[in-house]
Amino acid sequence: MSNAFIITMVIIALVFGVFPMARFLYTNFLPYLKDGFSQDAVLKYGVATDAEIVNTVQTSSWDGGKPVYKLTFRFKTKDNELVESTIMKPLTFKEIGFLKEGYIATIKYDPAKPHKIALYDKPLILGD
Repeated sequence: MSNAFIITMVIIALVFGVFPMARFLYTNFLPYLKDGFSQDAVLKYGVATDAEIVNTVQTSSWDGGKPVYKLTFRFKTKDNELVESTIMKPLTFKEIGFLKEGYIATIKYDPAKPHKIALYDKPLILGD
């Protein structure tokens, strides 16, 4: 094999393998992982409040056979501060039908850092 062929194969591997994987890890996987740890802490120690879902976007990630969504919530803290924050959450297809723009959900937020939130309630789905 010639050196040119080996260099070409390395470049192809980088362009079509390593770079897309690194991009996926940086833009989807690491934020989702970090968000999950943050949500666990907020669920234990956070303050509950009602929040309106103002945006839902499906990501390219899946977790446990469920698509991962970015959910953006708007709520007021106990100090009457208006906050808008986003979490990433795997949702069943039934939950997707309920958790959309305009839905009022119960969340918990960290009083010291109100942008750290976690979805606290699950929508009531009859027939389950």
